[in-house]
Amino acid sequence: MKVIVLNASPRKRANTAELCKCVVEGARSNGADVEYINLYSYDFKGCMSCFACHLKKNKDNPLCYWRDDLKEILKKCLEADAIVIGTPIYYGSITSYAQAFLERLLFAADTYIIDDEGNRVSKIKREVKTAMIYTMNVTEEMSHFNGEDQLAIMRGYLTNIFGECESLYAYDTKQFKHYSPYLNNMFDPQLKEKSKEIRFPKDLKRAYELGQRISE
Repeated sequence: MKVIVLNASPRKRANTAELCKCVVEGARSNGADVEYINLYSYDFKGCMSCFACHLKKNKDNPLCYWRDDLKEILKKCLEADAIVIGTPIYYGSITSYAQAFLERLLFAADTYIIDDEGNRVSKIKREVKTAMIYTMNVTEEMSHFNGEDQLAIMRGYLTNIFGECESLYAYDTKQFKHYSPYLNNMFDPQLKEKSKEIRFPKDLKRAYELGQRISE
């Protein structure tokens, strides 16, 4: 079992990274071969709309043809049995790096061909387990600000192309180590500290269990 875990946060040691690393530990506990990748360490763009992946001669090749730092990562993902992407939520959406990665991964694997039942035909000939991890500083009660319906759109494409996509939401995360230097009266630092101590460990446990499930 080969698992790729991608941290699509610009922070390499913060909430999203911690959750992704728990996924790694959970998958390794099942003996999986796991590779952890910080996407912000690489230089790449989103889909360039060259349409090389949709040429008839490339109908069986799901790999994006654009050559940059992402090409080898995409190749590894297409050879994996499971892919997990962790991203913080900025203004109701995934990070630009997560968006760029998914554009490149999904567009090349998708087609403009429909079958007899009207379903889009994927170039992926086997099921690949996928999961999205979302971290956000709003509480679950304020989650409408982050548009879960919008976040579900990419999961829908992952499901259609690769197979069922799992999701993990981590709410009320602590953004800053110390809140006092920053312009803020929206979030109570003491409540954030309490959430970090009580809620976030539960999220870490859920991420570990996700790693176990996805590597079974």
